[in-house]
Amino acid sequence: MIRVENLKKTLTGTEVLRDVSLRVEKGEFLALIGGSGSGKSVLLKHIAGLMQPDSGRIWIDDEDLGSLRGRKLEMIRRRYGFVFQSGALFDSMTVYDNLAFPLREKTKLSESEIKEKIVRELEQVELHGVESKYPAQLSGGMVKRTALARALIMDPEIIFFDEPTTGLDPIIADAMLKLFGRCQQRLNLTGIIVSHRIPQIFSIAQKVAMLHEGAIVSAPCENGTIQTDNRILKQFVEGAIEGPVRYE
Repeated sequence: MIRVENLKKTLTGTEVLRDVSLRVEKGEFLALIGGSGSGKSVLLKHIAGLMQPDSGRIWIDDEDLGSLRGRKLEMIRRRYGFVFQSGALFDSMTVYDNLAFPLREKTKLSESEIKEKIVRELEQVELHGVESKYPAQLSGGMVKRTALARALIMDPEIIFFDEPTTGLDPIIADAMLKLFGRCQQRLNLTGIIVSHRIPQIFSIAQKVAMLHEGAIVSAPCENGTIQTDNRILKQFVEGAIEGPVRYE
């Protein structure tokens, strides 16, 4: 489903992505982890088509993302859902209008069909009676749920999460991760989630990829536990000071 080959990107003189390669199979959730400033969000934005690499290729199924332009690129992007760190809701719009916006812009659904779809999506993310509220009137967890509902409203096949639990207390953050996992299983979504919620993130991932010094160290994940002998990945997951990675 998603294949990244030898991706490289330099920003302001720093080689952020040195030689990144990874695969995410259909219906698989990949947890993308790594230290602060390691380039996780940069990599995610490349795969989502929001940034262009200096070299390397990204494939979505059999489509080379870098070669697509115009309508073909738009068709690929319509298969995506994106949950941003801040939620990225429109502050001047109600919850209802935030969810209705992409449907009104990208589909020919009637208003009654749009309403039916919004109500159903809000129920799936366990939100009730918030349609007329504005983002400023919502709790942090409700903002994240609304952002998830908006990401799912166009029935994507692929979903990206960029630090979606930032700013939430640990209990709410873990509840959100479980909700993401249920949505992924219900819809058979392919996804990449950037998160520092370790080890909680492993409960919904089938694979873990750590971005370290511009390259990927990956391992399978089963029953909430990663399966690896890689010393770098093990040190990061365990939060150990001693090991091959030195922190300053």
